[in-house]
Amino acid sequence: MPLCTVVLSAGCTCGSGPYEGDYFDGDRPGSMKGIKFVESDKGDPKIVGCADGQREGFADLAKHPRVAGCIGEWDGTKNLRDKPTGKPCGDDGEKCAVPADVCAEGWHVCGMEGKAKDITDRTTAKDCDNAGPGRFNAGVSHSISEEIDPCPKITAATTLPCFQAGLGSEPVCCGNDCLAGKCKDGVFKGKTQISRGTSEGCGAVTSTANAGVMCCFDGDGAPSADDAKAPVGDAKAPAAGDAGAAAGDAGAAAGDAGAAAGDAGAAAGDAKAPADDAKAPADDAKAPADAKAPADDAKAEEKKAG
Repeated sequence: MPLCTVVLSAGCTCGSGPYEGDYFDGDRPGSMKGIKFVESDKGDPKIVGCADGQREGFADLAKHPRVAGCIGEWDGTKNLRDKPTGKPCGDDGEKCAVPADVCAEGWHVCGMEGKAKDITDRTTAKDCDNAGPGRFNAGVSHSISEEIDPCPKITAATTLPCFQAGLGSEPVCCGNDCLAGKCKDGVFKGKTQISRGTSEGCGAVTSTANAGVMCCFDGDGAPSADDAKAPVGDAKAPAAGDAGAAAGDAGAAAGDAGAAAGDAGAAAGDAKAPADDAKAPADDAKAPADAKAPADDAKAEEKKAG
């Protein structure tokens, strides 16, 4: 009997096609039901990174400001790279339409573009392994093919795929319950951990076995209170600033007007000065009136002589 026929009769699918529920149970990652997660304090989703405002992985926000582990629930199998719908969800909120919806606004499923740097820029292999109980998956399969002997060469420039099933398809993950596969260079050289089980690759995860999602902050730095308030602040800032500038310009214009008025007053004052000066000669012209004194003296002498 051909090998593939034997395998199929035993309940396994040949190749790495879409997951159809016919893999060995041993190829399936274990259930995450019943895991007691280490949760963060609740907070603003844009700071926490999880849409429901609480982390289940990387719980220490001060130590891990740019990467979060978030738990959600969805129906059937989903691709970790499915575009978010914008409807927040999580274990403390609504059921998810797609895994990416567990990530808060301003965050994304780590590795969405297939680049390891998206993860290595935000955490280390050691911190990834110690992210807390459970498994938190990135949107990358840990290998570029099913070849495992030898393992394919993977560098920082490699774009990692998001396979649905088969060897190498398992998503890279962080958390205490992640395991190593045959090939370990996918993200952290020689130390990459995965949600092991070929039936649920990066492109076909269930929330029973792979409810954990690794979310990465969009920005270059760490999120802050300004990021949380940005939409409101940005909307008001230009208006307030423009109003202030307008008020300043109006004040400056008023000042200029006052200065002009002052100059006009000074000019008016200068105009009066010549008038006052013009009066002086007239007063001086009256001075000869004292010339009457000699005439009066002459009359007095005349009278005395008579």
